[in-house]
Amino acid sequence: MSNSSSPSTRPMRLAKQGAYETMSNVLGLSRSHHKVSQSVSGNGSSVSVNPRALDEILDSNNPSVSTATPSRSQKRKSPNDSEVVFTTPKRGRPAGRGRGRPPNRQVLDKEASLYFLVKEGKAALIQVADDWIEHYQKDADLAVMDLIQFFISSTGCKGVVTLNDIHTDDFSQLIRKMTEDFDEDSGDYPIIIAGLQWKKFRRNFCDFVKTLIKQCQYSVIYDQYLMDIIISLLTGLADSQVRAFRHTATLAAMKVMTALVEIAVRLSQSLASVSKQFETERTKQRKGNQRIEALMQKKHEYSENKDEIINMLDYIFKSVFVHRYRDTVPEIRSLCVTELGEWILNFPEHFLDDSHLKYVGWTLYDKVGEVRLRCLQTLLPLYQEEQFASRLELFTNKFKTNIFVIQVRLVSMVLDKENETAVLAVKLVTCMQRHFPALLVARDNEMVYELIYSVHRGLALAAGEFLLQQLFNVKTPGRTRSQQECKATNKSVIRDLVQFHKESKLHEHAAYLVDSLYDSHDLLKDWTAMTELLLHGDDKQPLDREDESMLIDIMACSVKEAATGEPPIARSVNKKYVTQKEHKQVQDDQARLTEHFAEHLPVLLQKFTANPRDLENLLTIVQRFNVEVYGATHYLNHLNALVKCLEEIFERHADEELLGTCSRTYECLCSEKLPVHVRPLVIGSTLIDLTMLKLRQEIQQFNTVDGALDEEDVVTLITSMRRIEALHQCHDLSKWDVWDLIFPIVKQRDDYAVPPNPEMMRLSMKTCYWSLLWALKAITDGQSFEDSIPKLKQQFQQFCTCCRELMESPVNETAETAYLILCDLLLIFGWSLPERNEELTALVFEVDQSLEDQLEQFVRRKVFVDDAAQAGDVTDEEAEIVKTHRRRIYLAAFCKLVVFGVVTVASAVHIFKNYVTFQSDFGDIIRVLLNKCRESDKMGWAKTMVRALCALYQETVSELDPENRDKISDAIYVVHELAKRFAMSFGSDPTKTRESIVTLHREGIDFACAADLNTATGKAPRDLPFLEALNELSNKLLKQDKRIVLNYLNRHFNGVRVGVDGEWQPLITYRNSLVESEDEAALMPPPPLPPPLVSTAVNKGQVPPPLSLTPSMNVSSPFVPVAASSFLTRRTARTATTVDTLMEVDFEEE
Repeated sequence: MSNSSSPSTRPMRLAKQGAYETMSNVLGLSRSHHKVSQSVSGNGSSVSVNPRALDEILDSNNPSVSTATPSRSQKRKSPNDSEVVFTTPKRGRPAGRGRGRPPNRQVLDKEASLYFLVKEGKAALIQVADDWIEHYQKDADLAVMDLIQFFISSTGCKGVVTLNDIHTDDFSQLIRKMTEDFDEDSGDYPIIIAGLQWKKFRRNFCDFVKTLIKQCQYSVIYDQYLMDIIISLLTGLADSQVRAFRHTATLAAMKVMTALVEIAVRLSQSLASVSKQFETERTKQRKGNQRIEALMQKKHEYSENKDEIINMLDYIFKSVFVHRYRDTVPEIRSLCVTELGEWILNFPEHFLDDSHLKYVGWTLYDKVGEVRLRCLQTLLPLYQEEQFASRLELFTNKFKTNIFVIQVRLVSMVLDKENETAVLAVKLVTCMQRHFPALLVARDNEMVYELIYSVHRGLALAAGEFLLQQLFNVKTPGRTRSQQECKATNKSVIRDLVQFHKESKLHEHAAYLVDSLYDSHDLLKDWTAMTELLLHGDDKQPLDREDESMLIDIMACSVKEAATGEPPIARSVNKKYVTQKEHKQVQDDQARLTEHFAEHLPVLLQKFTANPRDLENLLTIVQRFNVEVYGATHYLNHLNALVKCLEEIFERHADEELLGTCSRTYECLCSEKLPVHVRPLVIGSTLIDLTMLKLRQEIQQFNTVDGALDEEDVVTLITSMRRIEALHQCHDLSKWDVWDLIFPIVKQRDDYAVPPNPEMMRLSMKTCYWSLLWALKAITDGQSFEDSIPKLKQQFQQFCTCCRELMESPVNETAETAYLILCDLLLIFGWSLPERNEELTALVFEVDQSLEDQLEQFVRRKVFVDDAAQAGDVTDEEAEIVKTHRRRIYLAAFCKLVVFGVVTVASAVHIFKNYVTFQSDFGDIIRVLLNKCRESDKMGWAKTMVRALCALYQETVSELDPENRDKISDAIYVVHELAKRFAMSFGSDPTKTRESIVTLHREGIDFACAADLNTATGKAPRDLPFLEALNELSNKLLKQDKRIVLNYLNRHFNGVRVGVDGEWQPLITYRNSLVESEDEAALMPPPPLPPPLVSTAVNKGQVPPPLSLTPSMNVSSPFVPVAASSFLTRRTARTATTVDTLMEVDFEEE
């Protein structure tokens, strides 16, 4: 007999079985009962007693037992939910089959089985459960057999359960038999198979198990037979070495426990209610009160049933959970921790203690992120409940004082690589800190504070809540505070927030700080408190100049988020649409900020007029205005003051960024949304007129002195040009003839006695660029004259010629500006221009080969430069970051030309070649370029890649010492890496890129075999090691395409003497990657052959013959053994037709 502690032993039948065996020796069991089965073995016979028969015999010999007086009442729901009706079932297992020999195998129809019903989901699960219970009460053996078959089938096992399998003390033999019938070669089983059908089955499986247990709570759950069977089976399966058995049984056992927990909770509630009624009745002190006796009987019944349910829970927990929570399969570990969280939350009186919580604490250290996430999801709801705080103190302190410090693990988890896990970790730390303020030390707090500036928005919001609670002690007010109290509190917190931002040393990222705190509190919408701090200061702790600048930055960022509802650029939110409530909130916030700042912004601009950065931030607030409010009379003076401030800023400052912001702000005030009666206040401004007049005078002076201006006059001219360039970005200045004024400086730059300043050249080119775009917009909008298109075409061609000349300028700033402007113009005036207006066809500019080469050469000079090799090890980190950023801009400009077809894909060879070398700086840009080229031109994309490989190979080989030519294979590792990167760009579906990959191999073979191929000497071609790199792409070929490439390779070496030395190894390795069987791969070099009468070798400059797709493929290459050759011939004859129909590739030269 099995030990009671064994997980495969039935837990509650063991004690009874000993009593049955004892009683069977005392009572006379006659064969008339037909319950005794006799089995003969070896040297004697043994008599085994059916426990159910013994139950009936014991009942028949005990006069105190009768059907009218049950040992325990059975509960059943009545139509009235407030009442509990007691029925009188027999204690013990229900009646089995009638007399006769039971069948060994199931006789149930497949479509009537539990597995089929649950899998198809055509019937309600509660009805399926009720039908099974009814079946169980009529014939327990068959019903139990069907239930066991359900669990076995749910694992994916095809084995069949018989009645003999369930008449055992444990299920070890059944599990062993099912293991033999199980196909372990397949890693999938029903509960993990992908697809909607199997996801539905997993959901139905879990629901059915819980429904069945809950439906049994009013009938057979206490018969000490059904639950024994279920628990013993699941315990045995959960201990199996077969993953499918273990995972499915653990899932079922955990759902059984979840259902038992719900039953235990309901029993606890009923017990508490009955106990309260019992105490009430007892206080009445009535003699012979029958209600007290009934209540006492119900109380005893509930207590006994609850104890039995808890015993089941404890047994399953110790037999299944304790072993499986540390299973090797992460899904099983996640499952266990998730269900434990449900039990603790629903039944805290039993599970909310250290003996259960310790498993969650230990699992926090799991190496799999999903398991850690489930642990946090388990703990977070517990710490969010105030009632559980006192009961969690011991658990928290235990993990705090031990070597496995919980806050260390949790705080380190806030840096978890899985963002969702890190978000929950921060929320949990926040809740724990609320209940236990002394839990974290300063260093732990700083780790969380740093996440305020995280790119992941969810993580930043969680860290923002922690910051408000920990540093500022800000909580959602529980009482209504006066407006004065709120203002004073907000001022203090805003001042502390500025100090926090100052100490973070991330002053350029105020937008991220604002976004992290924006949803947690209305603090950042208190623009009144911010304005008062800026205008009047703080008596307790005045703000210094740096603090004021930071507060202005924070205020401008909060205004932007309030008016747009959008987070910073890097914090993208996966929201497909904005709800009506969110849209209304944005509108209300925009109206409120407009009303406040329309009055106070002119005052702020006047106070901080000396600081360009402060002015720039303040002016961005105007761009968020709802300018319709200026229709009110009392806002006219404020609008007039704002316009005057803009004029003063334009007249006083020369900072390029500030002037651009001022121009955009002026554009917003000129919007059509501005009420008609106030528009003359803005449009009538003399801002543009005065600026243009001053610029015209200064350029006339510049032309008069032939460019020989003194230093002061040059500065004045550059300042005026900056202002006009800034205005021209947002305003059409065509009526002021800006082109005729500025373009001569660009065109006649070499005619001046003193050439124009580089800054003058840069501003002149940008101004001409805006003039061309405004002219194009006028034509597109139908506001042009008859000669507008020819005039614009002439201006564009002249300007492009100047830009091409300036790209070769020795002044980097001038050359780079010309390059960026030219790339943008080529893109705008490219072949897609007529799509907007057919009249613009005459303006389309086609890039010739010389211009394409010039652009490509610029990228080579300016982008792919190894600064470390030039400057040595001493580098300035900040300067390197700026330089890399500029180079990314140059590279992206050229890549856009390639993607949109302005230049050919072939011009990107040098870019593809440097994919691996400059992976850290430009890898993301080049990867996008590869994908876009694949979508637009698959063949050109493949040819460009193979040419990039060839170019990198030649470059690498050329750097080798001629004496080390035999080490080429070791030196071209970078070519291998590039080939691997290219292989990844082909995707997972090779059928979409069949022609591309075959073309790539074909041109690669041509390159490797093009030089020094001599059929007489047998010397390997010089570039043959290139085939080793090409080998990295062989796995992207389909089987039939491998045969095509193999045949093409064989034709190149037909009649060539292939040796056994190392120089031929690349060819053998590459060829082995193209064969499909071991016979084909068994290559042995043949004896030397005489040269053929007619050489078919492909020498340099010759066109290889087209590859035949007919059954007469020449597979008898001289370096293929005879056996392999005959095998290939036979195989080719069988598959040639299929290959011919699947793909037709023209291998002729284009």
